[in-house]
Amino acid sequence: MPHSSNATETTFSPSRRSLMFGALATGVGVAAATTTVATATEATVETPTFKYPSPHGFSLALWGSSTIENAHVTQGVPAGLDAKLETSLKTLLGIDIFNFGRGGETSSNILARRGIGNARYRLAFPDNKIPASGTVKVTLDSSTTSTWNQNTIFPGYVQDIPGTLTAIKESEGAYYFTRSVDGEERYAPAGPASEFYSRQEMMSRASNHIIQIGRNNLNQLDQLKKDTRAAFDMAPKTTLVMGHFPAGKQSKDSENLKQVSAYNAWAAETYGDRFLDTMDWLREKSQESWLRYGDLQGSDVWNSPDDRKDYEDGNVPRSLYADDFFHLNGWGYLVLAQMMAARVSYLGWA
Repeated sequence: MPHSSNATETTFSPSRRSLMFGALATGVGVAAATTTVATATEATVETPTFKYPSPHGFSLALWGSSTIENAHVTQGVPAGLDAKLETSLKTLLGIDIFNFGRGGETSSNILARRGIGNARYRLAFPDNKIPASGTVKVTLDSSTTSTWNQNTIFPGYVQDIPGTLTAIKESEGAYYFTRSVDGEERYAPAGPASEFYSRQEMMSRASNHIIQIGRNNLNQLDQLKKDTRAAFDMAPKTTLVMGHFPAGKQSKDSENLKQVSAYNAWAAETYGDRFLDTMDWLREKSQESWLRYGDLQGSDVWNSPDDRKDYEDGNVPRSLYADDFFHLNGWGYLVLAQMMAARVSYLGWA
């Protein structure tokens, strides 16, 4: 039965500041992990307001990249139809949903947000000090195992100081750390004392989890297996592993389709009923009358020869893809939500 929810909303809104970095802010250069000195620059950092529910009961946290983030979710569906995963799941299950998707991230970046210990970002602050307020340019300490990613942005803490970590797209390896609360300057030498703890992980410790990681580095199967295990093992009794789908209009022998098939086969064998078979739902379940003439009514999926050809080629019907044929459209998201809800209900989680 659906759980009732009286959740309030928690808002995390970093302040907007403009600082002179490096020598202009601290009197010294910006020391990177390699002890090189970066040129001081002036910048204004715009950080988003992160809005999350504050559940008073069972909740579900979704982890992943652009698919989980609802990329192109408005395409294909009628205006006014909200096909976002969190909206559909709240309707289907009656629970609160944390959506922790971030487009463009690889598996190691998602692990950092998930809070995996050895994947946390360790920051190198100028002069080993966190400024009393505002924004400061930082780099990753050499002991950080997660790779730099230009799409990274999420809230967290260094020691007990809340703030947001934002990638500097124009400067590989560099980030901004923006304090959300002014205070005193704090000593933070590179290493354990400068670890950035994910607020997303902290907020979802009482939640169950669905993880879909690695779509942006599917060519690294061994790494994906390792990273999937790390994410699952963090909460093995309350985690589901979600499979991948390929880009649209792929041929039977395409490398992308082979990569997806290899990962999905491994995950299905490894996790059993804790594996969500995305390809099965997009290819098979979407043909069943209850879904095709239910949530998918008006989609025209399976009505064209192209959809049938895609199926014969081992792919997802193109009617469920967005215009870029890499992401799903709104109809595809409705299928994913049904898949998640069905397994959560089957396991008795909601």
